[in-house]
Amino acid sequence: MTGIGPLEIIKLAIYYASYLYFFAVPVIIWLALNRQGLTRQLSITAMILLILFAYARFIEPRRLLTAEHKIEFDKCFERDGAARIAIVSDIHTGIFGNAIDADRIAAKINEAEPDLALFAGDFIYFLHPDEFISKFGALAQITAPSFAVLGNHDLGLPGPDLSGELNDKLSVVGLRMIDDTAWTLWNSKLNIELVGLSDRWARNQKLSLLTKVSRRPRIVLTHNTASVQDFDDTMSADLVVGGHTHGGQINIPFVSCAYTGYCGNEAYGLREEGGIQIFTTSGTGMVGLPLRFRMPPRIDILNIQYRRCSAANRRRQNR
Repeated sequence: MTGIGPLEIIKLAIYYASYLYFFAVPVIIWLALNRQGLTRQLSITAMILLILFAYARFIEPRRLLTAEHKIEFDKCFERDGAARIAIVSDIHTGIFGNAIDADRIAAKINEAEPDLALFAGDFIYFLHPDEFISKFGALAQITAPSFAVLGNHDLGLPGPDLSGELNDKLSVVGLRMIDDTAWTLWNSKLNIELVGLSDRWARNQKLSLLTKVSRRPRIVLTHNTASVQDFDDTMSADLVVGGHTHGGQINIPFVSCAYTGYCGNEAYGLREEGGIQIFTTSGTGMVGLPLRFRMPPRIDILNIQYRRCSAANRRRQNR
């Protein structure tokens, strides 16, 4: 681990102090069984709260789910096609030992058999560069072509900026790092344009990549899907995918929305803004607290369909 300050020490203390749960439970059970009145009622209440805490600390963060989604583009293109894309974000390997390991992520992606795997950044959470290969080496097992951008934590927002070392090491394990670059993916099945945008918080996104005309579906990979708020009328995209929100991470109705500012499909899921479809994944890791509640680690599978333009539609879109 590197760059740890007082706040991170507090977070680590919470992480390790959580193991006191296993000592507290027998005491509370004894009180509930052997005391009466208010003491018993408080003991039962404490037991319920501890059970919820244990689930959020020890069980849910280690669940890794896949979720299937169907996306169709209203716009038409130069040919019919489909793409099955796995979206992963916010792995946050580092100070919390209950984050999902790269080998489980790779296995889950391979099980889903996508055409592409897209990683939307925040790979690390105060992880020392000496551990990059050992922690992420298993991503080399992914059989689908894999593309990635970095997130705010990778860039030192907050923490140390380890983007250079991380870029190098992730490239070694088989990820194509595409921050602020555009790729045309064309074969017998795929016919899409993939644009990678650097993290919004770094304030140097190359949005000019979106002003070029494309006859292929344009999919934008970025860490924070709020980047769409910076698009203007000269820019076009059919789908923007990213993470950053963790789906709220600790998903308590009304409370999480008010506290994080991410509500509904802004926190997790598919939404539309200005004619652009936007998908935000809930990610697999944690920051702040080593907890997940009602928002388990997830790899999202997007089943995208797009259609070929008729001659009349092609003329209309070219006007």
